[in-house]
Amino acid sequence: MDRTSLKSNYILSAFVICLTISAFPLCACADVLFGQTYYENLHKYLTQAENSITVAMYFIIIDPVDKTNPVNELVDDLVAAKKRGVGVKVVLEDSKLKENRLAYEKLRENNVAVYFDTPEHLLHTKGVVIDDRYVFVGSANWSKAAIEDNYEATYFGDSPTDALTLKEHINNISIQQKDVFLPQAEGVVVSCDFLLSPKSGRRLLKAQAFKQFDLYLLLCKIQEETGKTSFDIDYGSLAKQMRYETPQDLGKYRDEAHYFYERIHHSLKRLRGYGLIAYDKGKVTLKANNIKEADEPLITIPFEYWEYGYSDSLSMRAKYMYLVCLYEAARSTKYPFWFRSQEDMAKLYGISDTTISLGLLELEEKGIIEITRDDLTPPDFSDRKANVYRMLPLSQQINSSGLNSINYQTPFKNFSLDCARDKLAAKKIQDFCEEEDAECLANFAPTQNSPNTESRIEHAYALA
Repeated sequence: MDRTSLKSNYILSAFVICLTISAFPLCACADVLFGQTYYENLHKYLTQAENSITVAMYFIIIDPVDKTNPVNELVDDLVAAKKRGVGVKVVLEDSKLKENRLAYEKLRENNVAVYFDTPEHLLHTKGVVIDDRYVFVGSANWSKAAIEDNYEATYFGDSPTDALTLKEHINNISIQQKDVFLPQAEGVVVSCDFLLSPKSGRRLLKAQAFKQFDLYLLLCKIQEETGKTSFDIDYGSLAKQMRYETPQDLGKYRDEAHYFYERIHHSLKRLRGYGLIAYDKGKVTLKANNIKEADEPLITIPFEYWEYGYSDSLSMRAKYMYLVCLYEAARSTKYPFWFRSQEDMAKLYGISDTTISLGLLELEEKGIIEITRDDLTPPDFSDRKANVYRMLPLSQQINSSGLNSINYQTPFKNFSLDCARDKLAAKKIQDFCEEEDAECLANFAPTQNSPNTESRIEHAYALA
């Protein structure tokens, strides 16, 4: 081969090599990237991904309004990769719900496998693995500040070994399979004063006035549905919603309508006595549920609370703690997660630790909340962190297998007058408990320490 031909072959080979490099820029290399260089390289490799992208980030902050935010483009790259058939997985830190929410929702809406880790551990990794070969790992989150303002450094490498190691690390992170963002349900709005004021809800709770509690929430429901704070009472409709049933023997009552009227009328008078409503001549005004001027977050009780029968199946302490959970979640920056010690709850809401514990446990058992408890470290348990609570959507299926609903029509004979030596005392209890109220009567039933009802009358009127 002459020198001219040899030279031509060299030139041709060089041309082919250059063409190959330009066509496949993902060359084997390692580098440390900063700021804009990190963003530009990451964007390039994401757009050219062929098989898989695995991401773990403390947070990803997009801004639909700020078109100059470079993170918007990185998230768009993930969506585009998914649409062209690349397997994409993203894991985010669950304590940064507020920061991650927009990116999470956009990825989820575009069928990207995006998850939050579980609360037990902190996800502080900022890493990306592309095609099981290319690795980006360092200090930079996906935020405009990290790319444009902060001093951040990211290692970039073309290393299948490192890629496999980091990918396995990310895949071993415990994740929450469900959508952690509980949709803001439509429902009945109740002022937070019902929980925070010493003269409102806690008085009903401490008095075990569970029928009045249920009725008050139904009145708030009427307010929500009508848009009026004052309205006429339909006694029969309310009685049926309260699950009253017509007794076989009406006794002193003229008819069913009279029986229903007396049941609701009595509870309305008690609510008036608690200062929660104004009640006169069949008309009610909700005095305590001033939601228009509320400064604090409001409590929104989902309509499913009534539709799925939770208003019947839950105990009063569980119902009350459900309102507490709704309020705590509403004011939390990490909705639907919230954090507070039981000691703080007892002080804030003026209720006992026992009521809180049992109420929360019942809600957990019914699948209404999820509780993550810190591990106990003996011998000193004082450093145990506050529980992490998460609101879950109400489920008709879960509730159908739960507690039986309360039957308000249980005859008074279950609490026999014969068990009381003092029939006057029994009559006072009977009047207080409206004759057929079995749960109320149970508060005053004879016990081993109190064989008659006389000693419990003072307690009865204290509750009233």
